[in-house]
Parts: sequence; structure tokens; C-alpha cells
Amino acid sequence: ARLSGVYVPARIRHTLLGVHPPEISVENPTVYSGEGQEAMLVCIVHGESQPEVLWHKDTMQIDQTERHVIENRGARHTLIIRKVHPQDFGNYSCIADNQLGKTRKTVTLTGKPKTAVFRSVPNSQWKDKYNISWIVDSHSPIEEFKLYYRQVDGDTLQAHDGIFLDNRKLHHSYAGDNMLDYNRKINSYDSYSYNNGYHNLHHKWSKTDWRDIVLPAFPYSHHYTQGMSYLIRGLEPDQQYEARVQSRNRYGWSDFSESFLFTTSNTDTEIRDLSVTHYSSSRASVIFASEIRCLLGALALVAVCRLVSF
Repeated sequence: ARLSGVYVPARIRHTLLGVHPPEISVENPTVYSGEGQEAMLVCIVHGESQPEVLWHKDTMQIDQTERHVIENRGARHTLIIRKVHPQDFGNYSCIADNQLGKTRKTVTLTGKPKTAVFRSVPNSQWKDKYNISWIVDSHSPIEEFKLYYRQVDGDTLQAHDGIFLDNRKLHHSYAGDNMLDYNRKINSYDSYSYNNGYHNLHHKWSKTDWRDIVLPAFPYSHHYTQGMSYLIRGLEPDQQYEARVQSRNRYGWSDFSESFLFTTSNTDTEIRDLSVTHYSSSRASVIFASEIRCLLGALALVAVCRLVSF
């Protein structure tokens, strides 16, 4: 084509006229599912001319089959995977192509757990321990949790960093292949069994070093929403702590949770004792077994007092 007698390539001419390659956005960059479940991957495609949209898994194009259903409704392009198989997990590409170029966006289909959400109150009832609890959504039963915590101060929070683990497999004994430290240097920690969990120790702890505890999730729960409650001991009075948690099912470890801050008390305001509590629910509300036991104990104590008063 020519513009005022000068040849202009089609791509440049379309750009001058305000026509651009297709634009893609994904509804959810990570889609969580489980074996036998249905997964829905969605991308939104915009373009002046009608682009051709294809789905790929890795380098293989996905065609319409009984298990793979491709739907297009306006700008919304959906890949539905029915009765998910383990080999379906991985990275998928939504590719839009027109005469001006090709655009690609990636969607990950995973069977790993979602990120955990803490549900405990931020203020402890005790000066040297704290009962922390969280829930996590997972299509497969959770096999274990990793709880990380450290004491924080103003400098620690300002220089906040992540937690780093190596890529080696965990031993079934829960021996210490967990690697982390505050200064982004990877140090090894030995393990020992502690209060039904596995608590990693280092010979020279500083107050702001990360501690980590591996908590086996047993018995397995087949509810979609699963959780844990754990009593952290040996804390300092009237101090603020930061915690994070990961969850593992048969497909691997979840991402780290958001940081959760909690504070110990000046004095103990409760005399009850708690240990590891497993709980699960298919609803958002979760009732802790330890709290129920405490309530029943309190009611029994009140009844005994009344009998003695007579």
C-alpha cells in the first residue's frame, strides 16, 4: 500500500491508523483444582480486527475434545477441563493472533493448596506463648504445614524480607532440609521432635531469626477448607512477632501466606493449656475443638462450685 505516493508496510500503516496487536488479560493467573474436578481457564481478548485465539499446554495446541471444551463469548475465551487428571496440571497459554502480531498470556493450573489465611486474634492471652491458627483451601488433603515465626521490631519490619527454602526434598523424618535466615543467607538447621511438631533449632539464635516448625496434618481431612491451631511456646513478654505458613498436599507446597503480626501479653490472663489442634470445615466458620473442651471444663467447674455452696 502507498500513502501519498510513498510505500508504507501494512504493520506501520495499521499502527498509524490506531490499529494494534491483540491485548490479552487473564481472569485468574493461577487456577486451583483437583483430580476429578472441573477447571476453568479464562482469558479476555481485545483487538480491532477479530483475532484468532488458540490454547496451548506447554508447546502442544489443545483441540476441542470431550474433556477439553473451548468456548468463546465475545471477548471472553474459556478453556474448560473436565475431570482433571494429574497430567493436566501445568502451564497453559492463551494466544491471540491477528495481522499485526501475536500476544500470549499464561495461566497455571495447579493441584497445590491455596495460600493459607490466619484466623487467630492478634493479641495473646499469655506472656510467653501464643495460640496461632489458620485455614487453607485445598482440593487434596493437606499432609503437613510449615509454620515460621520471629520476633520483630521497627528495624525488622522496615527491612522486611522473604523466607527462602532450598529445592531439595524433605525427609520423611522431617529432618532439617529447611533453609532460611533473615539476612538472605542460607543456613542449615537441625531438627528435633517438639510438642507433636518438629521444631528446627540453631545453636546461636538472635531474637529476629526465623524459627520454623513442621506440623504433620494427621488425620487427613477431605474437606475443601482445612486448618490447624498450634501453641507457640518460649516467647518473650510484651513483644511483637511475625508469622507465615506454608501448606503441602500431594502436589507440592503452597505459596507463603501473607505476614501475620501478633503480640504477647504483659501477664498471663488465662490458665488453660493448648497443643496442636487439627480442624476442618467445608464452610468459612470453624469451631476449635480445644475451645469447646475449655468451655465444657469451665461449665463443669461452675456446676461443682454450686454443689459445694449448697
